[in-house]
Amino acid sequence: MSTAKLEKQKAKLVELGAMEPEDTLVDFLQASYVERLVGKMGRWKQGWAYFTEERLIVTTGLLEENLIIPYKTIRELGKCSQSLMPIGIAITHEDAKTRETVTDKVSMMKRDRWMKFMADKAGILLS
Repeated sequence: MSTAKLEKQKAKLVELGAMEPEDTLVDFLQASYVERLVGKMGRWKQGWAYFTEERLIVTTGLLEENLIIPYKTIRELGKCSQSLMPIGIAITHEDAKTRETVTDKVSMMKRDRWMKFMADKAGILLS
C-alpha cells in the first residue's frame, strides 16, 4: 500500500474521530461486518477495515456508528464463516461504552494474517 494512500485514509479517519493523529495506519481493505440487531441476531454488511497500531476500525456507513476495537480490549479471537465462506473473524472484546464483553464478527481476505496481527497487538495467544 502506498504511503500517500495510507496518509489520505488516515486524515479521513482522524477527521471522523475514529483515529488519533499520533496513531499509525498500517493497512486497510474491504471487509464485511455483522450489524448487531437484537441479542446475537445480526446481518452481514459491507464496509472497510482499517488496521492501525492501536485499534481495528471498521467503517460502517454514513448514518451508522463505526466499529472501533482497541487491541488492548480484545480477549479472544476465533474463526467464523460469512455464509459459506470461511473468511470471518469473531472478535471478543470489552465494549468501550458499556464495559460489557461482546463479540463482533468481521470478514476479510487474508484472515489468518490479520488474526495474527491483532493477537500480537492484544498480547493474546491464538488457539
